[in-house]
Amino acid sequence: MKKLLTFFAFCLMVYVVYYDLSVGTLPAIKPTIQPVMEASAESNKEDIIPYIEVKIKAGDTLLSILERKEGKLRAPIDQILEDFQKLNEGVKPDSLQIGKTYKIPVYKK
Repeated sequence: MKKLLTFFAFCLMVYVVYYDLSVGTLPAIKPTIQPVMEASAESNKEDIIPYIEVKIKAGDTLLSILERKEGKLRAPIDQILEDFQKLNEGVKPDSLQIGKTYKIPVYKK
């Protein structure tokens, strides 16, 4: 009986590893860049910040979201924090709330 349970446990473990490697347990997140609203006449093109909208989950921080989406940070942290606050009307990055959607700045290579 012990050998049979060990065999089933081994088969289950092999299946779990195979499933995790082939399909994965986490859904692939494909960032979609939202079109930025037309800027007013007095603002420059440099003021337009491309962004994606992300719904916050438990454990998410601004930097962890950017690293997950872009692989590595492509801008200085000070600029990232400033751009985040501009896009979200002054919301501070350390006050993200689970379940809310925020605009996260996206930087090109």
